[in-house]
Formats: sequence, structure tokens, C-alpha cells
Amino acid sequence: MRRIFLAALPLVLAACSIDQSKLGHFVNQTVQPGMPLDQALVRMQAEGFYCNAGNGGEAVINCTRTYERLVRKNCVERVDLVRSATNAKTVGAIDVLEVKCPK
Repeated sequence: MRRIFLAALPLVLAACSIDQSKLGHFVNQTVQPGMPLDQALVRMQAEGFYCNAGNGGEAVINCTRTYERLVRKNCVERVDLVRSATNAKTVGAIDVLEVKCPK
């Protein structure tokens, strides 16, 4: 029984690790610069992100999503949607921030 547990342990720990590049790839497949900001917000929210759109005047919209882990405390995935400098209703850039995990 102990051998089975020890053999499965690396799989469990791997499932709990954060893959920053995977998050970046996922976000870049979900939203792209140039798309309407309203559409980007709907897509992010459909993927479980909470976006602080406020009153619509902010240059940067912060989006967060809880990443649940089996063994450790949950982490928070963070993405900033930056409004276009030429059109405030369009995504100008996407900034995938470092995932924050409690220590």
C-alpha cells in the first residue's frame, strides 16, 4: 500500500503546481488585443474570472480567479486588461500577472 502511495505522490504534487505559461496561453486564447472590451469581459467571466470593471473609466481592468489546489491553500490567478489608448472600448493589451499563492 505504501508503494502505491509513494508512486502516486508525484502525480498529486504535479496537479497542485502552478504553470504560469499555461495560464498565459489560456488567457491569450480567450481574449486578444483589439477585441471589444465588453466581449473580453464576458469571455473572462465565462471562464470564472471576476473583473473589476468599475464605472468604466479605469485604464486597467483587474481580473482574478481562484485556482483551487488539493493539498495547499488556493492561489489567485491575475490578469489585467488594458484599454486601448485610441479607443477606450477596445482591449489594447493583456498583462498576465504572476499567480499569487499563500505561503
